[in-house]
Amino acid sequence: METTVLRIRKRRREFTGCWRCRERKVKCDEGSPCSACKRLGFECDGSSTRLVWINGNKPYRSTGRRYMHGELTWANYAALDSDVVDLLIAQLDDDRASETPWPLGIEHNPFSVFPAAASRSLVSNMNQALVCNSIKTPQPSDEEKLLFHHYVDYVASIMMPFEHPCNPWKRHYPAVSLQYSGSGEKALYHAILAHAAFNFAHLGSDRQKMMRLATLNYNTAIKYVNDSLRVSGRESGSTLAAIMTLMMAEVYSGNSSKWKHHLQGAWAFLLESNGKEPWKESEFACFSTQSLLIVKIIGATCLIDSQSTTLLLPPSDETAATAVATRREAGPVVSPSMSSDLACGSLISSTPQFGFTIGAQRLLLECISTITTVSQQMRSDASARTCLTADRTVSQVLACLDLLQAEALDNTLGDIEIERVLEGSPQTSKPNIQELARYQLNAFIFATYIYLYRALLDVPPKRVAVYVSLTFDNIAAFSAQSRGNFSLWPAFIAAVEAYTAEDMESSRLWLKQSTHFGLGNRLAVKSIIEEVWQRRDALRAEKGMDPGLAAVDWRDVIRDLGTDILLV
Repeated sequence: METTVLRIRKRRREFTGCWRCRERKVKCDEGSPCSACKRLGFECDGSSTRLVWINGNKPYRSTGRRYMHGELTWANYAALDSDVVDLLIAQLDDDRASETPWPLGIEHNPFSVFPAAASRSLVSNMNQALVCNSIKTPQPSDEEKLLFHHYVDYVASIMMPFEHPCNPWKRHYPAVSLQYSGSGEKALYHAILAHAAFNFAHLGSDRQKMMRLATLNYNTAIKYVNDSLRVSGRESGSTLAAIMTLMMAEVYSGNSSKWKHHLQGAWAFLLESNGKEPWKESEFACFSTQSLLIVKIIGATCLIDSQSTTLLLPPSDETAATAVATRREAGPVVSPSMSSDLACGSLISSTPQFGFTIGAQRLLLECISTITTVSQQMRSDASARTCLTADRTVSQVLACLDLLQAEALDNTLGDIEIERVLEGSPQTSKPNIQELARYQLNAFIFATYIYLYRALLDVPPKRVAVYVSLTFDNIAAFSAQSRGNFSLWPAFIAAVEAYTAEDMESSRLWLKQSTHFGLGNRLAVKSIIEEVWQRRDALRAEKGMDPGLAAVDWRDVIRDLGTDILLV
């Protein structure tokens, strides 16, 4: 019986036809457009593209280009061997590719068609100074690359309570530092590395090594700051940003009070600008000066003496409604008799979006500053005049807070410009950003109520319990939608006055979340809050009183513990 041998027909592996026909698994006539797509009214995405398997150096004529034939792209250039192509491709993954010479005889690299530098015309006039056009940054070490990447990818994000395309620590600080031309830029670069290293250390990543790197870069940054201060006509923006970054590095280290020295130095540096108004130099400089004033306002709330001067103008005697309605249009009120400290603060606070980086508003920060100033006056002078000033301040601040709360309920976010978020990041969800900003702002408003009643009227915790609960309600709502770093000041102000089981549990939950960001000052905050609770419990047990009536001033606790904290 004769055996029939079936011959398997060899087929050539090809990809033909348009992709829409391939997706529908129908035959395509390879037209452009194909008849199947024309008949069904589909937009044909094929242009007779043929993909075939080729081997090694075997030449292949491309006929599938949509606009021009492939050989016209590199006309008059010699073809590259496979080993040369492999070498050029390997260099794409090498960070030193720009420093590595091409192979001998290669004058044109097919993988570097597009220019690496952006056109100068694409840069706004305000930020022309941010274009790197001078000295090239020295080749960083692997450790510096790691720290810089950690700063951009993580540290810069947690500097704000929620993601924002205008985040200055992500948008401006790294770009300016990489210019590495002047002493101010070099100081900022190493301050950024120190900031990132301290954060790495508290996240538990090779703590000993990271503390060594943090100290090394910190000292280098200090050296460059001193060099910058000695240069006449210095660039104030980068120098101020470097000092502020060093201050935050101290805060992240968690075991130092040097942040106050940096704050004082940065403010003195700003006052010595001789009327240049550096916040007008660029958006980068504006955000740096705003950040400085915000830190000065929040930092003053922890002081227990009366040496701090008034930072901002207190609310006027006009009706609060008029003040709130016109505060965005009106410019700063600066008179010749005003101290330079107050005048500078008023000018900075009048800049656009002041307060948004911490999740607050200009008027709200003015209220906090006013409460702090009057409270310090009351602690040092109990005269009738001071009491009258306090009464007037309470009335004015309450009116402002009531209207700010009404604005928040009406979904009017004021200085936190959500529309700008959408312009900068079309993929950002507007409702989500609005909600996060509203939770943050609400918490600030309710915490300011607490601060007002406790600092100026010395009411017991029971009197502010409703504001404590409302603050933590907004913190919980924020945490349910975001893993962001909620602003420290409102949460702390509410936590130290918590006395009910529910509010104390909310405080513990927030503390647990807050200590996961690698910020050293959060551990000190936790110890202060727990000490306040212990003293309140001891006072309740000693006098047999309702815990809601046992008032403990957290500023006295800070003084007794010898702790210096910055609530940002």
